[in-house]
Amino acid sequence: MIDNMRGLCNESKLIFSLIQKKGPITKSELLLITNMKLTSLNRFMQPLEEQQLIIEVGTGKSTGGRKPTLYDVIPQKYYFAGVDISRTYTQVVITNLKMQVLLEQQFPMTEFDTPQKTVKMIADIIAIFKQTSTDEAMLLGVGLGTIGPLDREEGVILNPMNFSASGWRDTPIKKILEKELNLPVFVDNGANTAVIAEYLFGGGRNCNNIAYFNCGIGIRTGVISSGTIVRTINDAEDAFGHMIIDVDGEPCCCGNYGCIECYSSIPAITEKFISALKKGRTSNITKPIQEIAYMDICSVAEQKDELAREVIISAATILGAGLANYINLLNPHLVILSGPLIKHSELFYQVCTNVALKKYYLKEESKIIFSKGGHFKDCAIAVGAAAMVIENCINNKILR
Repeated sequence: MIDNMRGLCNESKLIFSLIQKKGPITKSELLLITNMKLTSLNRFMQPLEEQQLIIEVGTGKSTGGRKPTLYDVIPQKYYFAGVDISRTYTQVVITNLKMQVLLEQQFPMTEFDTPQKTVKMIADIIAIFKQTSTDEAMLLGVGLGTIGPLDREEGVILNPMNFSASGWRDTPIKKILEKELNLPVFVDNGANTAVIAEYLFGGGRNCNNIAYFNCGIGIRTGVISSGTIVRTINDAEDAFGHMIIDVDGEPCCCGNYGCIECYSSIPAITEKFISALKKGRTSNITKPIQEIAYMDICSVAEQKDELAREVIISAATILGAGLANYINLLNPHLVILSGPLIKHSELFYQVCTNVALKKYYLKEESKIIFSKGGHFKDCAIAVGAAAMVIENCINNKILR
């Protein structure tokens, strides 16, 4: 089917994309959007019906004559797998053509999860879906959103930081997955796939400019400006995290000083909290210092623990200032903040968004919308990876 989709003319691809994202939709609505003649529209829709990509799904409201026919994609026939390989977990989703999640599973990434073992576990999850789905269902491809830096075209994970297991340097993950699954695989940075999901099918469907931040061990960023992905020269997704906020600040793993990630990441917050305890500060956490984790700090912060709140507020203030700088440059309409740093601390989210709103200079002329987690929440990277498969087939400009 993917080869058939690629063989369609551009007009048929456009109509399919519109029906997939806006359906159920009538021919009259398609004519208004595309500015085609009805005879042309019928001709370009014909191969989509013949390949069972679209179908009549009912009738719309009458505007005076016969009720118009509604068209939509066939959701139960073709499926896609989306994979999110992160530093701490791998998630697999199966979606239909409407990007509705039909299956979701994840497993933790430990010191034993080499690329080969990780791919085998991904394949096992996909095999379970194939066994339980109908004979007519077709799994067409796999999208992968993962940690950078990447050689995106070749599908190689280059030299990621903070993986617990060895073997992830210069990993030809696309080739390994395609060999194991016998399916086409498309690879991109996870933050990019997440922003694709939100832009095409989530909270950003009516926005041309979106910024997506996944905040955790690092800060991963995906941006769509005027309907197109903004890519860095080396296809990295951590450029925002290495924006310098203090030229004389803390040393960063990148070799610079004062990067946002030095202050507003899970390791930075945990380290600052533990350092304060070692200097004599007190907290309600009763665990030994070496066992204290970010979740513990969040928990006592909600209980008004003074030190925990102080550390989280400080980190969130710095991230908020960085967000204001980023908004000043790109002026996104929607800013989505996600990841464990955001998910597990309402205090962190409220402080960083309030600071950003106060400090960006166009606040009188432009209204920024902040979203906690976005529409797809924890599944955004994987769902966007699945969407990437079909977007590659129809050559949507967003992926360039």
